[in-house]
Amino acid sequence: MKNPMYAKMLKEFMNHMERRDSKSGWQIISKASYETTNFRKRSEKHRPPNSVRQTMKIYAEWMEMGEKDLDFEIETFLRDFKE
Repeated sequence: MKNPMYAKMLKEFMNHMERRDSKSGWQIISKASYETTNFRKRSEKHRPPNSVRQTMKIYAEWMEMGEKDLDFEIETFLRDFKE
């Protein structure tokens, strides 16, 4: 690892971005798990003769980055980082 101060700064920056004690923070989630929450409803080409009740149930699940994952990403970033 390069300068350990960089790792500390990056980790503190992530904590600043997340602001877990506030509702205005950001959250890093896995792209793969986010992309699977997309859904499409099949639409009929013509309006039905009578009203039809439609139901949409939404279920979302994602992987949130943990401390070990963050440490690994910082370490791999700094390994390739050119000063």
